[in-house]
Amino acid sequence: MTALFWKKKIRFKGETFMTPQKNTRKYYLLYLVLFVFMCFTAFYPFIAEGKSFVWAAGVEDGLSQHFESLAYWGHYLRELFNNIASGHLSLPMWNMSLGYGGDILSTLNYYAIGDPLNLLYIFVPVKHTEAMYNFMILLRMFLSGAAFMAYGRKMNKNNFAVVLGALVYVFCGFTFRSGLRHPFFINPMIYFPLLCLGVEKIFKKERPFLFIIVTAVASMSNFYFLYMLTIFTVIYALIRFYQYYTKERLKNFFVLLRNFAGYYILGVALSAVILLPAVYGFLGNGRGGGQVHNLIAYPFKYYVLFLENFVGYGNSGQSTNVGFIPIAGIVVLFLMYSRRMKHKKYKMAFVGCMIFLALPVFGYIFNGFSYVTNRWSFAFTFIIALLVAEMYPRLFHMSKRQIIGILVGISIYNLIIKVAELSKPEVFKNDGAYIAGIFLFLFYLVFLFFQWKGMDDKHMVTRIAVAVLVVASIGVHGFYRFGDGGRYYAGEFLDSGEALKAIQTEENKRLRKQAGGQLVRVHDEGQRFHNYGLLDGLNTVSAYYSIIPKEIMEAVKSYETLGMQYADKYHGLDLRQGLLSLASVKYITVPGSQKLEGYRLLDETEESRVYENPYALPFGYTYDSWISQKKYDTMNGAEREQAMLKCAVLEDEVKGLKKQSGLAAQTEDKILSGKHSTSVNKAGKSKEYRLKLDPEKDHYIYIKNLHYSPLTKNKSNIGEIALKGKKGNRGIDVTDGSEEHHIYIQDKMSSYYFGRHDYLMKISDSGKLKFQFPSTGTYKVDEVSLISVKPQDMKKEMKNRKRNSLKNISYKNNVFNGEITTKKTKLLCIPIPYSKGWSAEVDGEKQQIIKTNGMYMGLVLKPGEHKITLRYRTPWLVPGAAVSSMAGCIFIIYIVIMRKKRGVI
Repeated sequence: MTALFWKKKIRFKGETFMTPQKNTRKYYLLYLVLFVFMCFTAFYPFIAEGKSFVWAAGVEDGLSQHFESLAYWGHYLRELFNNIASGHLSLPMWNMSLGYGGDILSTLNYYAIGDPLNLLYIFVPVKHTEAMYNFMILLRMFLSGAAFMAYGRKMNKNNFAVVLGALVYVFCGFTFRSGLRHPFFINPMIYFPLLCLGVEKIFKKERPFLFIIVTAVASMSNFYFLYMLTIFTVIYALIRFYQYYTKERLKNFFVLLRNFAGYYILGVALSAVILLPAVYGFLGNGRGGGQVHNLIAYPFKYYVLFLENFVGYGNSGQSTNVGFIPIAGIVVLFLMYSRRMKHKKYKMAFVGCMIFLALPVFGYIFNGFSYVTNRWSFAFTFIIALLVAEMYPRLFHMSKRQIIGILVGISIYNLIIKVAELSKPEVFKNDGAYIAGIFLFLFYLVFLFFQWKGMDDKHMVTRIAVAVLVVASIGVHGFYRFGDGGRYYAGEFLDSGEALKAIQTEENKRLRKQAGGQLVRVHDEGQRFHNYGLLDGLNTVSAYYSIIPKEIMEAVKSYETLGMQYADKYHGLDLRQGLLSLASVKYITVPGSQKLEGYRLLDETEESRVYENPYALPFGYTYDSWISQKKYDTMNGAEREQAMLKCAVLEDEVKGLKKQSGLAAQTEDKILSGKHSTSVNKAGKSKEYRLKLDPEKDHYIYIKNLHYSPLTKNKSNIGEIALKGKKGNRGIDVTDGSEEHHIYIQDKMSSYYFGRHDYLMKISDSGKLKFQFPSTGTYKVDEVSLISVKPQDMKKEMKNRKRNSLKNISYKNNVFNGEITTKKTKLLCIPIPYSKGWSAEVDGEKQQIIKTNGMYMGLVLKPGEHKITLRYRTPWLVPGAAVSSMAGCIFIIYIVIMRKKRGVI
């Protein structure tokens, strides 16, 4: 072990020299050893508490999106391999279990498809996905550090310093916060050092293969981070250009610009088979950013927390996760007090990143002009790690100015922590920050002691002492960030062995049994996790994916259900039978205490009940009349449901169909309160309604144009907002007799805001409603109404839709088939999401698909017997494959030419 801390000595003409930075293996081994130790100390709270790395708190991204997508991807790859091995070449492109149904590549590229590392999931059965998921996070962390070491060695940095830099790079707030929640967020930490290394190779007139390949891999893996990687690689290249070229800069600039552009385009082109379909999905995405009101400054709290957590164990907000090992704080202070001209470029890079982090406008720009977030801060982490690799050897040779300056900096850091805590303890109290301050001082004393002893970075004792401090500091970081002694972040993660159980439930098994291979949809009302159907092949009406087609988002939004939390996150249809029937939802489970009227009970346990919807329509039903989309948009959610049961909603006129001139929907409305506002000065305020309801009807509460704003009437409150930022709203809780409802309110400042202000809540016949406001502020509404609907009218229309419907329905290998007989011109509505990837044939002849009811597909049928066939192909897949093939040929030819020039072949 001791040999790991020493360079190899050689003798030449009687003198002893150190080898010039070529002991690669032992330093990678040292990195591996320290990495393992630090993983154990940092993640010990996970081990002690029996936790996995599957994040399931809050918005459930870890389980519903990442874990399930990766488990499915492994299964998909195994099925594809088996099909090829058996001689049946079939590439599934559409999956009916992705919410209402969706494109596999464009939906799952964000989480699984495209990242070469995820190909390893082919070797792991679904039941072992959790273990693989945990391992892959650690593997990505290790590779990011290894990538940094490759870069550091190329730049001729001190070997041990590079190891320390790699550890600072890996064990940081970005990894611990964002990387554990979203495993693919670690990928840019692997790619960025390699891209910078590729840039260096090009500047040194070496082969550009690394740059091209990493660009291709980054493009395939995730176009979201590709955007950020491109920006910061360009910035890096520009900085390095001015250091490489001091003469004829203009001429060399355009030559290099041509070369870099060519290499970059070639890399992107190689990835086109995956990138182009993914970009197509993104361009049609329904999720957008919130309205940006302030690009000048963050709330004051942000800046205090940023300073406090620079080497601390908390978060600053806006995805600004720093939390560096305390040695990074010493390095930054050392740099600030350095007068060496060589360090000027490092100062500029550091100060530039600090400016980027200080102003929201840069978070907005670097996030693709969508909303403000600093997910680009992996690049800042790279800068900090590079500073450690560069400055570490010099920490044993501090000037008097630096010795005093660092001590003053540490003192100011601790003073900021104390003053912040005394001023607002509920906001800034953080015991871990004090411990971070102590470690800053310990690192400072260690360097000062060894400098006093005349020992530098080449001595074994210094290396061991620094390594021990680094490992100890990350263990303390883990305790205060993950452990119950601090923030207990580990508590947001699932217990080991629970991930698969959470999404492959007993209710799933019962629904699957009832479905029995039929092409129907199902719904589990009690399931918390939205993407529960994917692994079990259940077609649902719930989903939570970052890429959701706009047509689906707009259609579900138009229903005004309470189950829609975000534009890309919706759960069920509030058990509204008309909507469920139109979506072909045949089987439903509800918690054991809940009863459904108008449904047939099939199975019952203490935990849940399984019901059949007797009015569920097949995956193909017909209309003979229509209304315009414009008219539909003027209705409320209840009227829209009634309208779709009676006639199709179309954007343009269709010959042969009758246009509804009168109001298609019939409801009874009673205004409970007109335009008004409710001020909530104390959380928990409530408002009650007592209603007389007809038990023979279905009843809804309609809230029109609901807006929320925080209280700003007094100076103290304005100060609170300036200090803490605008608080998120926790919505409105509604008690309806024995039932509980929640109304989600998205503020315009939220990155999840999607313009929703109208809500329709189905209520029981108890007539007792209590609205409770968990958040202080002002709630403004234009109208609160009671809407009543006769269920007999709904059932009549559902029977009418079912009367002339599709038979012999099947779906397999991207092909949908069915048969139908019509006596007059009809519009066949197929409740599969509309996409340009679908093509249709009626009796073997191509026919245009019409977008129907906002998000479904429609076909105009003349009288007679018809065979219906729909085929799906991922949009832009074929052009993408063609571009990738041509790029691959060009790349191979280029490799051959380069090798011939160098005399390799």
